[in-house]
Amino acid sequence: MKITILASITLLFITLGNSGIQAQTPEKKDTETPQTTTVAAWRNALPPQSEVTAPAAEADAFEGEETESQVENRILNLEQRLLEALRQRDQATLKNLLADDIVIAGLNIPGAQSDKVRFIDWAQKKLELKSYTVQKTAIRVFPLTAVVTVHYKRQASIAGAPSDGDFIVTGVWVKRGKQWQAISHHISPVAKM
Repeated sequence: MKITILASITLLFITLGNSGIQAQTPEKKDTETPQTTTVAAWRNALPPQSEVTAPAAEADAFEGEETESQVENRILNLEQRLLEALRQRDQATLKNLLADDIVIAGLNIPGAQSDKVRFIDWAQKKLELKSYTVQKTAIRVFPLTAVVTVHYKRQASIAGAPSDGDFIVTGVWVKRGKQWQAISHHISPVAKM
């Protein structure tokens, strides 16, 4: 918040400063382009990325505007981290990546707790994801939301029973505040032809 206020004030001074310079030099041609764009002014007003540090739990946080390409890369990276967390049974990473109100579909996990609690407990106790290979991904980005589809082949067991095969996962990620989290996760086996 302090950075946003500082950036706004700095942008105001830059804009006012540029207006004053243009008013003092009427001999400039109308065809000249300004030396500083609004985007460049914002970038100059913000501290360099090397000065910004975030704790591990906030590693997925991003304060500025992200391009569609940056969001796509971020979400694909988060999906990869989610798969790795499942393989390693990494409860802390799963808690960080999954929204508290996530909806899990395609899995029958009994219990009265939230989908998040039941899913993490199931992943810790029942799922043994031995290996996986991502075969194809597709992603659509919307303001503050991204939908990703991942096709992958896995070697796994669930409660000791083999669960190998080709699967498709559809994840919906939302940006809440500064952090992207999975709000919906659907998994189903790919039908054999």
